[in-house]
Amino acid sequence: MTAERIELQSLGLFRVRKTDRFIELTLSLSCESGRYDYSKLYFTRGVFDRYSEDRVLCFKMRQAGAPETIRLAVPPDALKSGWMRLRLEAFPGTSGRCTVLAARLVPEDGNALSGLAYLFAIKEWVRRQVAQSESLGRAVAPHPPESLSLELTAGCNFQCSHCSSHGDEQEHRMNNRRLSFTREMLDKLAHEVFPFLTLVNLVGRGEPTMVPTDLWNRLFELCETYRVLLTCVTNGSFVKHRFDLEKLRQLDTLTFSIDGMTSEVFAANRGGADLGAFMDNLAHFQSLRRDPSLLRPPRLGLSWTLKRNNIEQFPDFIRFAIAADADLLYVRHLLLFRPDDAAQSLVDDPDLCNRYLSAGYALLKGTRIKLDVPPLSEVSVHSSQVAAR
Repeated sequence: MTAERIELQSLGLFRVRKTDRFIELTLSLSCESGRYDYSKLYFTRGVFDRYSEDRVLCFKMRQAGAPETIRLAVPPDALKSGWMRLRLEAFPGTSGRCTVLAARLVPEDGNALSGLAYLFAIKEWVRRQVAQSESLGRAVAPHPPESLSLELTAGCNFQCSHCSSHGDEQEHRMNNRRLSFTREMLDKLAHEVFPFLTLVNLVGRGEPTMVPTDLWNRLFELCETYRVLLTCVTNGSFVKHRFDLEKLRQLDTLTFSIDGMTSEVFAANRGGADLGAFMDNLAHFQSLRRDPSLLRPPRLGLSWTLKRNNIEQFPDFIRFAIAADADLLYVRHLLLFRPDDAAQSLVDDPDLCNRYLSAGYALLKGTRIKLDVPPLSEVSVHSSQVAAR
């Protein structure tokens, strides 16, 4: 059976035997919008039980336009009741085409898909526990984390003037001498924590893609084994050397820091780096994420630090982000880490800052880009209102 857009598909009523452990689905999905995140399988605890958002199994398919089989653990409540109805929502919040090739209950048989089903069940339990802890405002969580921020290295090949860790020559040398993660450390961490995780965020003082090739490849192997997605913030230098199509299947978001739309401003803010080389690496990522075999292309994020030397280019940055089909924008005011940074701060010139922020934000109206950006300065807004009176 085939459903288009976001229609719910009934998969029927199933007799749950005591030996049944897994729901096995074989699906073929094609996403129309390119924004597939996950699918939802609703289940009931018996014949007359109603569907509810409290009884949902979430899962991610990986292939586009080709049959793919996945197993999910039968919920304990459904196992006790002896009967279960299933309903599939293949594209929550988006649209696409889903063909259900098979749906059945199966016992434990040693299949590798069974091991993944248990892994998915653990992650689903953690996600629900995290949601409960957040709703209760717990100060201490009695469960493992859902995500992990990881600094693989403090080293970086750039000396961006506004960077807290590499903007100063002495700090740059010191952080580049710090020891990076080792493969042994990574293995130990992954085997202990990755089974619970949905996401690993590669962040920190350094450039994550600068780590040795064997460590980088091992990270993706472990993420594949434990079905963890990665996010990464990068200066874009090594994207062509570090990412291929297979790695993109495990990538949730890649965020590029740019800070300038002309060669001169880009070089001034990015430690003398070449804008052309940056754009070449970004184009490589764009070509990979548009591969038709990716059901869920990784998101493109763009990061911009507001400075006096680049504020006039902010509207051009927004136009670039829209043309690049960016998914996320991170915009930050300059943080002052050194006395010399003060000359580039816009804190004492809100009118100048608001003029270009307003122009850029106006361009974003009607787009679906997710924004993490500063508001306009209230001081400037207030002064304008007073002057108008």
